[in-house]
Amino acid sequence: MMRPALLCLLFATACTVPDMDELYPDCDGHLDLETAFDGQPANAVLGGGTACRSIHLTVALVEFSPRCVLVRARDAGSGKEVSQTFRDALIGAGPGFNLRVVVSPPKGWGPTVEVEARAFEQSCEGVAVEINLASVTVANNRGVPATLRIEAQDADRDGYVSRVNGGTDCQDDQSDINPGAAERCNAQDDNCDGINDEAHFNLGGQCTLSAGCQGVYRCDVTDQLLYCDSPSARLAYLDQDRDGHGQKGVTPTTFCDAVPAGYVTAPPDDCDDTNASIYPGALERCDGVDNDCDAILDEGFPGLGSTCTDSATQCTGQLQCDTSGTTLVCGATQSVPAWYLDEDGDGSGQTSGAIRSCVHPAGDYVSNTGDCNDGNPITHPGAPELCDDLDNDCDGQKEGPTQCPGGLTPTWAGQTVASTSQTWLSASSWTRGGVWVAGDENFRARLTPGQVTFTVLSDFGCGMTDAAWTSVWADPTTGRAWLGSVDGRKARQDSSASNCVQVQNDNLWVHGMVGVRNNNVLTLYGATDSLASDEGAAFTWNGTGTPTYNPINNNFHYVYDVHGATADTVFIVGGPATDARIYRYNRSSGEWDTEAVEDVAPDLDTLRGVWVANARLAFAVGDTGTVLRWHLGQWTRLSFPTTHDLTSVIAFGAGSAYATCKSGHVYRYNGQTWQQVHSTGGIRLNDITGTGPDDLWVVGTSGRILHWPAWP
Repeated sequence: MMRPALLCLLFATACTVPDMDELYPDCDGHLDLETAFDGQPANAVLGGGTACRSIHLTVALVEFSPRCVLVRARDAGSGKEVSQTFRDALIGAGPGFNLRVVVSPPKGWGPTVEVEARAFEQSCEGVAVEINLASVTVANNRGVPATLRIEAQDADRDGYVSRVNGGTDCQDDQSDINPGAAERCNAQDDNCDGINDEAHFNLGGQCTLSAGCQGVYRCDVTDQLLYCDSPSARLAYLDQDRDGHGQKGVTPTTFCDAVPAGYVTAPPDDCDDTNASIYPGALERCDGVDNDCDAILDEGFPGLGSTCTDSATQCTGQLQCDTSGTTLVCGATQSVPAWYLDEDGDGSGQTSGAIRSCVHPAGDYVSNTGDCNDGNPITHPGAPELCDDLDNDCDGQKEGPTQCPGGLTPTWAGQTVASTSQTWLSASSWTRGGVWVAGDENFRARLTPGQVTFTVLSDFGCGMTDAAWTSVWADPTTGRAWLGSVDGRKARQDSSASNCVQVQNDNLWVHGMVGVRNNNVLTLYGATDSLASDEGAAFTWNGTGTPTYNPINNNFHYVYDVHGATADTVFIVGGPATDARIYRYNRSSGEWDTEAVEDVAPDLDTLRGVWVANARLAFAVGDTGTVLRWHLGQWTRLSFPTTHDLTSVIAFGAGSAYATCKSGHVYRYNGQTWQQVHSTGGIRLNDITGTGPDDLWVVGTSGRILHWPAWP
C-alpha cells in the first residue's frame, strides 16, 4: 500500500508514528524512528520513512547564520520530494552551528536520494544566497551520513551576505549597513536600497525654519539626523587668513543667507588674523611667535638657549629651534673636526665617509685624509716612493727610475738556481736581502744580505738523499731556517751553517710551517698529512721536543698551508674540492676551530695557501681562482679574473696582496681588483715571500727564482 510522507519535528508537538511492521515488513524488525546521530539529537526527521533506512544529514553553517534554511529530499528515480523549512531551530545559531536532520526516505523511493539545503538571509520566500546539494545512496539497517556546507560569507555577522557572494548586503564589512537597517542621514546607503541620502532625505531641498530666512535640508554629522539648515540671523566674524577663527575684537556681521567665504560663526579669538598657522589650539612652535594665542612664547620648549652637548658630534653648543620649529637641537658654537677611517694604520685616512665629532671616534680614525689606498700601509700622502710600480705618495704618479735599483725600470728578474731540473717548493724571507728556499732532491738555497748569488746546499746532514723539502720558514729574529719534508722530517739550519740538523722525523708529510713568537717564546705550527685516511693533521712545536698534534676528537680534512701573525691568529687551510676548509688555532683548548667559510660562497675549491698580514687581516687562495679575505673578523670571497689554480699568497694590507698560480702567473691586488703583473710563460710557480711590495721573491719549477724589482 502507499504510505503518505511523514514530517515530524522533534521540538514541535508530538506526532503519531504508524506501526513499522505494518508499513515496512522488510526492515528486519528495526521499528524505532531514529532521532539522533553522532551522539547528538537531530533537529528534525524528514521523509516519513523507517529508521532502518535513513540519511544522517548535517547542514554545517560555516561563515553565515541564515534566518531560514530549506531542506529538501528528492527521489532520484521518481523525482518525488519532501521538504521542510527551519526557522526556530536557527534562533541564536551562529557560524559553526550544525543543523541535524534525519532523512527517512518514504516507501517506494529508490536507493539514490538527492538532498539539498538552501540558505536564506531572512525568509524562505526570498532568493536563496546559497544552494548546496548532494546525491546519497541509502541502505537498509543503517544511517548514511551526509554533510551540506553553507559557506556564504557574512563578514560583519549582520545576517546578510555580500552582494558579490549572492546576497543583498551592499557593505559586508559594517554590521549596521544591510537591507534591514534604517536609513540614516550620513552619506551612506544604510539599507542597501540604492537610493542616496540626497534623494532619500531631499537634501538641499528648500525649507524654512525662521521667518525671513530660507534654509535647506541637511544631515547633522553628529546624530546623523535630518535638519533644516536655516542661516537666519547668523552672526559671523571676519576671518582674513581662513584658519576657521575670527579676528579678535572685530564687530560681527549679520547674514541671513549663507555665510560668505572669509567669515566664520565661531567666536572671534584669533590673535593674528593675517597668519593661518596662528590661532587658539594651534601647535605651539619653536619660533619666537605666540602660535596658540595664549600670550606665551615657545612655552613647550623648556631649556631653549641653555648649554648642551650635541649627541652626534659631542660638541658644546646651545639649545635652539630646529628648522621645522617642532623640537630643540643643540647648535654647535665651535667648529666640528672631521675624522677619517684609517684601516691600514699608516696615519692617513680615507677620502670619504668622514665622521664629524669634537672627540676622537672609537676605532681607527685620524684627522688626516687623502689616502689613495687605505688597504696598503706604505701608501699615503707624503709616503716615500718605493720601487713597487705603485703610487705610494698619492700624487697620481708611481715611482720614477731614481727610486729603483740602478735607476732602471723595475721588472720581475729571474734566474735559474741549481739547475733547470730543480723544483723549488717553498720560500721564506727573514730580512731584506735574506731569503731561504727549499725544494726537491734534498736541495736548499740561501741568500744573505749583500749577496747576489744563492748558496745552494744539498748535504745529507738531515738524513735526506733525494726527498723534497716541502716547507721552509725563516725566523726573522735569527735568520734560522725551519724545514719540513715529504717524509715527515723536521729540521733547522742557521743562516751561516753549511749543514742542516734533523730534529724530528715522524713520517707525516709537512705541507707548510710557520713560527710565531708570543712573549718572546717561539712556537712552530705545521700543516701535515695524517695517519688516518681522508684526513689532515696539524702540530704545534717548540723546535726541540716532540710536536703536539691535534687531538683525536679534533680531526679535519687535508690541509696544505699554515700561517699566523700572532698567537691568536694562526690559520691552517685546505679541504676537498668544492669544500674549502679553514681552521684557527685556539690557545685555550689547544684545538683547531673550524672557521665558518661555507656561508661565504657555495662550492669553494680546495685552499692551497694562506697569509696572515696582522691580527685583523688574512688572505687564503686555492684552486680555480678561489680567493678569500679575512678582514675585521669576517671571511669574504673576492672575485678573481681567471680560474687558474692559485698556489700561494702574501699580503701587506687589505688592499695590497700578491698571489701565484700553477700556470706561471703573478697577480697583484689593489683593494678593488686582481691584475696579472707577470707571466713566466708556463713555468709553475709554487711560493711567494718578501719583506714588502718592493722586495718580493717567487720560486717554482725549472730551478726558477724571481725577484722584484731587480736581481740583488
